[in-house]
Amino acid sequence: MMQSKIVKALVVLFFIAYPFIVYFGLSYFPPSFFGLVLVVLLAIRFGVIKPDERRLMLPILLIFVIYAVATVILDNTRMVLYYPALVSFVMGFAFANSLRDEESLLLRLVKAKGMVTSIHTPGYLFWLTGLWAVFFVINGLVSIWTSTISLHAWTLYNGLLSYFIVAILMAVEWLYRRHYKKKKGVIDP
Repeated sequence: MMQSKIVKALVVLFFIAYPFIVYFGLSYFPPSFFGLVLVVLLAIRFGVIKPDERRLMLPILLIFVIYAVATVILDNTRMVLYYPALVSFVMGFAFANSLRDEESLLLRLVKAKGMVTSIHTPGYLFWLTGLWAVFFVINGLVSIWTSTISLHAWTLYNGLLSYFIVAILMAVEWLYRRHYKKKKGVIDP
């Protein structure tokens, strides 16, 4: 169990650092190398997913494996740079697609964690899920745009600025949620 958590943490750390690894690594390795590394890491990631989560995660992992294999075959720098955009578009699709369901993605996550909800929670999380869907699509488009400027601009945006924007969005949402709960008279237990 502990090894699984360590492996997950290392894989996540690699994906977070991906823009910097690419920035420094492209001087030493061909683009296909990064595709091979992604294939290996995705296989490791699949191996440490709980069996009951595999069915849900398999389609997403397959998208990334197809991308990674295409990166190996095409051996093209542009393909390496598209990875953060692909992540954003997949996340955007997952959030947006859940808006068609009875429960939005964020509501399912809140319920899965056993968090206390109120009658206002589903509507609020529906709106928030839509906001994140829009953010991820815009983030993916900006990521592609920065890849056309320079490797430096791409690395700066995908390795730093996009995370900073996510942190700002989360902080603003947290502050707004406090205001929203107060306005609706929702008291946390």
